[in-house]
Amino acid sequence: MPIATALEPVSVISDKRNLKYNNFEKIPYNNENFKVTTIQNNNKKDKSFIPLNGPKLSKRALEIQNEEFLLSKGIIIVRNNKYHPESNPNGIINLGTAENKLNNVEMLSKINDPKISTVTAEQLLYGPNPGSDRLREEIAKLLNRHFNPKVLLNKENICVGNGCGPLLNLYGEVLFDAGDAFLVPGPFYGGFEADIKYGARVYPIPIQHEEDDCLKVSEESLEKALRNANRPVKGIIIANPNNPFGRCYSAEQLLLFCNFAKSHGLFVICDEIYGLSTWKDIVSENIEEGKSIEDYECHCSQCQGNKSIKRIESNIDGESHKFTSIFSLDLPDPENTHGLWGFSKDFCLNGLRIGVTISYSKTVMAAIQKICFLTCIPTNIDNILVNILSDEEWTDNFIINNNRKLYKSYSHLTNSLNAHGIPYVKGDSGFFIYIDLHQARIDEYDLWMKLLEGGIYISPSQAFFSKDSYSERNWFRICFAVEQKELDLSLERLYKVLETIKYNQQNK
Repeated sequence: MPIATALEPVSVISDKRNLKYNNFEKIPYNNENFKVTTIQNNNKKDKSFIPLNGPKLSKRALEIQNEEFLLSKGIIIVRNNKYHPESNPNGIINLGTAENKLNNVEMLSKINDPKISTVTAEQLLYGPNPGSDRLREEIAKLLNRHFNPKVLLNKENICVGNGCGPLLNLYGEVLFDAGDAFLVPGPFYGGFEADIKYGARVYPIPIQHEEDDCLKVSEESLEKALRNANRPVKGIIIANPNNPFGRCYSAEQLLLFCNFAKSHGLFVICDEIYGLSTWKDIVSENIEEGKSIEDYECHCSQCQGNKSIKRIESNIDGESHKFTSIFSLDLPDPENTHGLWGFSKDFCLNGLRIGVTISYSKTVMAAIQKICFLTCIPTNIDNILVNILSDEEWTDNFIINNNRKLYKSYSHLTNSLNAHGIPYVKGDSGFFIYIDLHQARIDEYDLWMKLLEGGIYISPSQAFFSKDSYSERNWFRICFAVEQKELDLSLERLYKVLETIKYNQQNK
């Protein structure tokens, strides 16, 4: 079956155009007779009140139904026609979801070891809601080794839950009131919108980065966003390393956020979920004897041929910085500086759904632990993670080897992009980079649809709530933490779509 015809769901939604910044068009409800009944007079029935048949939804549920979430839309389209090299070779290859598939063999070998994953009678019982003491101790030791916090973490600073999304929502429940807002440097990880808005009903207010640096935000921009906010602003949420740029904030920029927050009575939440996937730093700091950093790049024949081709620089590159955990800083307000981390990215365990809150505030941790029964993890997963982390030698070697693989895959991707004249923001962390596809000269949403029809899913800038402007649109986040053969096939499809668009434009 041809790729274009295999993707039936695209035709259903391909008429949506010009999605506006933070103001997506509403999805109509198909049932014209659908109404939400109201309860009147303390449930006392009167003759004029006639119960309706069918499902009843809350106002919150109806509002969520009418909200657009492009990251979920992309995933749904892909799952309806998922690529498989044998059973569905014309299906869509997913380079839009941030998953690391480079360490499946190593991680499966570890998890499936009977010494690691054997279930005991104790694990058939309920476990502690915030995670076992042992797991929280092991996580604190891991983060103390690698994040170098100014004040060492212990189990009291840690709460474990079923993913960073639900845990961000917990922060939303205990730090915000419904209807409040937070400042966030944009474009920002689209999941922040759903994670904290759908449950806690807390809303993002994006802040524009400086024109020449995607990770530089001025105090003036923060002041302006705060002054013009149409909701009460309670905090600042940032991702470091940044998503979608795959870059790290400077220590100075992090302190600017923290100092601004303190001076305005705000708190800071820093998502450091890619903190152990900072491949540029980790590879550079662990070069084996007799080797150089270049030895860890890709040296396949294709890369050898493309290596001499210069990169087209992006005008928003700015400066590259080493990863600095926010907890390693001399924080101006440590009681109101909180963090997130998890196993999904740095340990390639997306499907196990394990996230971590980090806070020095006893008050905040007590509030989180009051309601974390809603997000607790299975006891057998808790035990598996304890057994993995307690093997510190294996864990630290895994981190190093994972980052070497990421670095090699990044070099392979960027060598190919250079050869095809595609600009991108230079990366140093995470599984993805931000590429510039203005050369297609068509609307970003239209281009996204054509890429999907061409068999490749990458995430458009609108999924990260980019500003509705020429310079901010037509950027896409592309993930590279996949095996080289699959990455090469994805790139072939990307280039073919761009070439087809160019040919059609020239032959109208």
